[in-house]
Amino acid sequence: MRHPIGTGVRARVVAAVAVAVVCAIGATACSSDTPGPTAASSSSENVYESDREQGVLATLGALARAERSGDVSAATGLVDPAATPDFRASIARTARAFAAVGIGTLDYRVQRDTGDGDASGELGDSGQLGELTVPAALQQRLDAQGSSDSWVVPVALRYQFAGVDQAPTTVLRPMVMARYDDRWTVVGDAGPLLGTGTVRPQFWDFPDVRAQRVSTGGGTSVVLDYPGSRGLGDRIRAALPGAVGAVTAFWGGQWPRRAVVIATDSTSAFAGLARAQGDTASAAAATVSGDDTGSSALGQRVVFTPNAVQDLPGPALDVVLRHELTHVAARPRTADSAPKWLTEGVAEYVGRRGTYRVFADAAPDLADRVRAGQLPSALPDDAAFDVSGPDARVAYQTAWSFAAFAAEAYSPQRLRALYLRLAGGPSTTQAQSDAMSATLGAPGDAVLDRWRTWLTAAVAR
Repeated sequence: MRHPIGTGVRARVVAAVAVAVVCAIGATACSSDTPGPTAASSSSENVYESDREQGVLATLGALARAERSGDVSAATGLVDPAATPDFRASIARTARAFAAVGIGTLDYRVQRDTGDGDASGELGDSGQLGELTVPAALQQRLDAQGSSDSWVVPVALRYQFAGVDQAPTTVLRPMVMARYDDRWTVVGDAGPLLGTGTVRPQFWDFPDVRAQRVSTGGGTSVVLDYPGSRGLGDRIRAALPGAVGAVTAFWGGQWPRRAVVIATDSTSAFAGLARAQGDTASAAAATVSGDDTGSSALGQRVVFTPNAVQDLPGPALDVVLRHELTHVAARPRTADSAPKWLTEGVAEYVGRRGTYRVFADAAPDLADRVRAGQLPSALPDDAAFDVSGPDARVAYQTAWSFAAFAAEAYSPQRLRALYLRLAGGPSTTQAQSDAMSATLGAPGDAVLDRWRTWLTAAVAR
């Protein structure tokens, strides 16, 4: 649903135009000789709105320049005296972060049309900027400071890691801004000030971020880490070139072959950056889009949990990194409705390829079931992959086993062809059977029967 731009016009300004509006709507209450709204008045309103927007953009432009250069004093100098200490500190932290990581593109825009993006993290369930006004207590404080106008502005921040991101990532971050003569200041993030939502965390919202650059197949990749995850960041940096190469060996060169990988140092940072809900204790990493415009292929970020330090010793980190980078490579061709046995199974196959000696090394739980005569009757459904659920381990291992079988029995190229055939989703049982016929040369039932025979033999090796 599309929403109008937030007005947030001061009460006395609204009252000034109300008479003309009432007269135009209530025609029976007005003399026929009374002129209605004229082109001149409409033009005046357009000039007023344009003037407001240009003034806001001037402040936001100055903020972007200060943050990009790491000029904390200049950035915080644009913050309103009525802003909370926490918000002021967040602006300083953002300036330090952008300077530390070396951002290429950074700008703020007034995004009148928020498109298909989700601003609910900032604005709560309503998300209707046009309906939001500044709370009375805050407005009174702004009045006392001499402010002549206030506005709940639909701000969009765009940033891009130069040489890494193919296009800027857009983050919707509505702000409350106040006017003093011809100058505008930033009062704070709209959601917290209006009590309608929270700010969705970004990598710059956590202190002392560090960026390490490493050459990978497509140019330069970036690893971000924090004080408590420096060691993990170093390990990821060392593993990244090989992981990109492993993904390219399967997927081909039709992906950027570079990425942004974030090593978090707290569970709250992982949950926020990965947009994770529920229990994340069993998670190792996630791949998410940081873009709020509705494009899941933009702003792809691989985010590692702090638990990865102890939970991913040795080659286990390589497996997870390759798995997640497979998602990055395949994302532009993959719909959210694609079957998870396909998307997760192929990612597991790429991740584990060449890292195990026997079947049970890669799929111990599934191996136990096969030995007990409990062969899978079908490929797992999407619900089985819930990482907090009891069947997740077996679901991932089962999906991996099917991908490993298809690559061995048919070829890695045919497995990739099967992925591309089904990745557009949604996919019915019949569609999956037809895809197997087209890419593997046999209908679904025959392929699954051959897979179960392969499972029995693989476990017995």
